[in-house]
Amino acid sequence: MANTTFKGNVRAESGFTQFSTDGTTGAETTNLAVDSSGNLTTTGDVTIDDQLLVKDGGHLKYTEAAGFAASDFIVGKGGSLVATADPFTSGAAQLFPLGSRLLYGNTVYRYGKMGAGALTAGKCITHAASIAHHFDLAPTAGVAAGETAISVETAGTDITLNQYAGGYLYVNDVAGEGQMLRIRSNPAHDHSADASIIITTYDDLATAITTSSKVTLIADPLSALIGQAATTTGATMGVTVVDMAATHYGWFAVSGPATVLTSGTLVVGNHAVPLGAVGAVGPAAGDVIQVIGTVMIVNVTTDYSLINLYGII
Repeated sequence: MANTTFKGNVRAESGFTQFSTDGTTGAETTNLAVDSSGNLTTTGDVTIDDQLLVKDGGHLKYTEAAGFAASDFIVGKGGSLVATADPFTSGAAQLFPLGSRLLYGNTVYRYGKMGAGALTAGKCITHAASIAHHFDLAPTAGVAAGETAISVETAGTDITLNQYAGGYLYVNDVAGEGQMLRIRSNPAHDHSADASIIITTYDDLATAITTSSKVTLIADPLSALIGQAATTTGATMGVTVVDMAATHYGWFAVSGPATVLTSGTLVVGNHAVPLGAVGAVGPAAGDVIQVIGTVMIVNVTTDYSLINLYGII
């Protein structure tokens, strides 16, 4: 069929569809559709040569697939059509991939899940402790560069189905050391029955590993969050924005202004570090631990001060 050229407007009251037809079966596939409300859906790429203005926020969604972990970025409170993107809500159902980013005002949030304990608003959170039996593990066979299935021997402690999905496998010693790969899946593993388990990663090994190499498994750091204790057990991953129930999903402030429980005497313009009561921050002194931000407004100890977060993720 020949092309048709229109010099004026093309109007369609009930929408518009562009489709392709299979030359053998005659099956039609819709490639682009505009419905009667003006919503556009396409299976192809969209190229924009000039500026793009989105008035009501936006959601860049990178869907999980072999070789690619999910990565979502949302602009604006309520800026997603997938689900309600509101940093001041939480719930038992997972709405977005863990680690999704939300920009609202001057603050950036990351989407995560609480562990077995609840935590009130304005508290620093950290990732769950690593499992001693799941690090410094020996591969059961050499794995060539370009591969994504790595079999390792465990030293104990069973592993549940996809316990490490979204987490990381990194090579900590010998051949291939220094590499870190995002984990896509793992089977359930009974150590007493089988001392090895195959870990499947999204990413290819860049450098081959051998049976002399050592690897470590780390769960998704945003998958089982806990309150940052007075004696830190891991890196600070964010700050609670609302009261969080155990095992619930929600948004955690990671950059920009956030209110945080105060421990000690803070000074405007100085660093704030996890210190004192669970989830609190205090003044940095001496050989400090992780600096999470700069003090903007000081309130007395046990009250909540305003911290400009920057040293998290």
